[in-house]
Amino acid sequence: MDLESSLYTPVLRTIEEPPSSPLVSGTIYLDSCTKQYLIPIYLIVSGSFTLFFMMISVVSCTPNDESNILAIHKIGRVWKSVISLFSFIWFITGNVWIYRIYEPDYVDEASPNYCDKTLYLFPSWATTVTYILLGTALFLGFCGLLCALGGTFRCGQRVG
Repeated sequence: MDLESSLYTPVLRTIEEPPSSPLVSGTIYLDSCTKQYLIPIYLIVSGSFTLFFMMISVVSCTPNDESNILAIHKIGRVWKSVISLFSFIWFITGNVWIYRIYEPDYVDEASPNYCDKTLYLFPSWATTVTYILLGTALFLGFCGLLCALGGTFRCGQRVG
């Protein structure tokens, strides 16, 4: 029985694929997209800033002196705001880089339109899922706002 027709081939291919972390994917495929060479950089920076943001959100830097606690919290809020603003701008920039080259050549590595399929599809789908989640959150928030307003309608039931 040949390896290509084996029932276990898809499982083996899945195990051999690299982890799907933005930081790792960007590093592994650094020179794998001639159509838009900045996509791996986008993944590396996005993954790094996400890790950095998580670290400053989780790590507690409370000093022993109570007079400095307020100052430390203000500095932490400023850092989180700066990182959030940068991440938002970086996300929009990544959208331009990703969607501008749709759909690259996945096969011919010598082509000027070449981009590795995994490298391209990972940020493409991650961005699309982000928009789906954002749209769902906005819709649910709007529904919650309508229910909270009450008035002549209360959560789908007419009052009065």
